[in-house]
Amino acid sequence: MATIKDVARLAGVSFTTVSHVINETRAVAPETRERVEEAIKALGYSPNVVARGLRSGESKTIGVVSIANSDPYFTLVLHGIQERGWEAGFGVYISHTELVDVCTTNAFIPDDDCLADREDHHIGDLTRRNIQGLILNSLQTDARLTKTLTKLKLPCILFQRLITGDRWDNFMCDDFQGTSDAMAHLIALGHRRIGLVEGFGYASHSVKHRHGAWKASLEAAGLEADPRLVADGQYDSAASYRVTKELLSREDRPTAILYYSDATALAGIRAAYDLGLSVPRDLSIVGYDNLSIDDYTVPRLTSVSQQSARIGRDMMSRLAERIANPDIEPIVRTYPQELIVRESTGPVPV
Repeated sequence: MATIKDVARLAGVSFTTVSHVINETRAVAPETRERVEEAIKALGYSPNVVARGLRSGESKTIGVVSIANSDPYFTLVLHGIQERGWEAGFGVYISHTELVDVCTTNAFIPDDDCLADREDHHIGDLTRRNIQGLILNSLQTDARLTKTLTKLKLPCILFQRLITGDRWDNFMCDDFQGTSDAMAHLIALGHRRIGLVEGFGYASHSVKHRHGAWKASLEAAGLEADPRLVADGQYDSAASYRVTKELLSREDRPTAILYYSDATALAGIRAAYDLGLSVPRDLSIVGYDNLSIDDYTVPRLTSVSQQSARIGRDMMSRLAERIANPDIEPIVRTYPQELIVRESTGPVPV
């Protein structure tokens, strides 16, 4: 592996000159800079970023702690974080708390304290790696998360949770607006019995507004918000498949169902098919996330877009600002959502 001294030898300069070129710590004559850059390219030299960070106190790395590696929505958010991070010269460490124990039982971990402990462990581990900032998509209860954020000494962006403070920012989606648009679409198609396959969220979580929007939209249209048409899909395909079959087996079954994710909506389409129902002829289905796969399912899935990659880029940009100036005023940034209508929704069955 090439060293800085190898670069200096090939370029015919001192290793301190090479350091000035790499770190831009002192002006270097253009022809000298060109020789150094050509030597770096020829030798395939890569600076030791960790060692440089220890010397400068700037590691140029940030950490991301999220809920689950299997979450396709946050994968898109993470893509935006990494893309913008690379552009700004930041490396990105990623940790996932994980809702399921995939190594042994493949079962959900029921203990909130266990999940919170895992999350705190990941945050501590990243902090010990000298990260300069953190993006947190948290599983902790509101009370515990407030304590965690208060104790945190790093610049932080909190994703999809509205717990405000002096040293972190909040980035979240307008779930009430997104769900309201989806409900307006279904009601305009003539649907009156609209089900909801939801998922858990703490009081501070933006996702809690989806249930409220479902209820408010029905009531505004003079319709009953029947709690018997609401089921917990646990953000899990198997659970959503099961509860969808239960909803559709009712004598007064829904003619449309809104899901909290695209993955659970696709499980719903399969459940309907297995019961001999056609989507959208017999049942309209709306997902949430607008994944790229939605254009290739049968039928193509109507879904709510959350601008995932853009949010990721914006969070990384804001975190870089916080790292450069930790005392800037905190912000709460909310993103409008867009309903993408495809083939899985249609007029109410006659």
